[in-house]
Amino acid sequence: MKKKILLFGMLLSITAFTSCTSDSNTTTADAAVTSNDVAANQSMDNAIDDVSLIVDNQYELSEGSPTGKTVGNYYSILPSCAIVSDAGSTTSVRVITVTFGTTTSACLFRGHSIKGQITLTRTIGTTFPKIMTVTYSNLYINNNKLEGMSTWKREMIGDGVTLHPKTAFTMTGMTLTTKAGVYTRNGERTREMTAGFLTRSSPTDDVYSTYGTFTTTHPNGSVFTSLIEMATPLINKTACNLQQVPMPFPVSGKLKLTKKTHTSTIDYGNGDCDNLAMLSIDGATATPIVLGN
Repeated sequence: MKKKILLFGMLLSITAFTSCTSDSNTTTADAAVTSNDVAANQSMDNAIDDVSLIVDNQYELSEGSPTGKTVGNYYSILPSCAIVSDAGSTTSVRVITVTFGTTTSACLFRGHSIKGQITLTRTIGTTFPKIMTVTYSNLYINNNKLEGMSTWKREMIGDGVTLHPKTAFTMTGMTLTTKAGVYTRNGERTREMTAGFLTRSSPTDDVYSTYGTFTTTHPNGSVFTSLIEMATPLINKTACNLQQVPMPFPVSGKLKLTKKTHTSTIDYGNGDCDNLAMLSIDGATATPIVLGN
């Protein structure tokens, strides 16, 4: 895996983003997908996965507490610098905000700096599915601004030892603003907590499975379609986030990224907590890549 490693970050430096944008503007509209395209797309994946993990966790906590951070039968993954507040809940609707850091300082979460606020608005009751909206206010992840609104439809599936939550969330006009420009995402993902739900006091055995289809429009107007098939979902283990050096990346699964007639495939491995994956572009031999912040 370590031979001919191609190093790229999920959140690229100014140089990498600028190079990607400049090259795209000077090549044909149907140019092949590049490693820079893959990295730019995954920078948004990473930001959205951070938010998804937080929202899932705070949903469970707020079931028994209007302000979250409940101690006892559920574990909060939030760093101590995050503040959870009630924002006008009623008997039928719960509204909470999660504020990260201050205007001048950020919180550290899964190795990423987060600053700003997330607001969760959801229905209260024992009937499923439950609907929740998630909005963002001056939310920055590694100095990239995430904006927009996503709608979550949460169900409980299975029974007994197989009981777990399944959440479909729709992204409409979500944007990630970087120094290279604005990336816009639309589509739907399904996220299942496939392990760990019955041991809520500890996150070490939590496992999430994600699949779905969505599009990302890059600053130069190029549109990329991401496909995560149900047969090969992206698998994330919370235990990987808790290592001394956090590894907040999928441990297995495949993502297909398509632009017009060109496709790249990222294979995230066989379950190990690491930052390695394999990238194949237009069916060529896969080469190892190192995933970065």
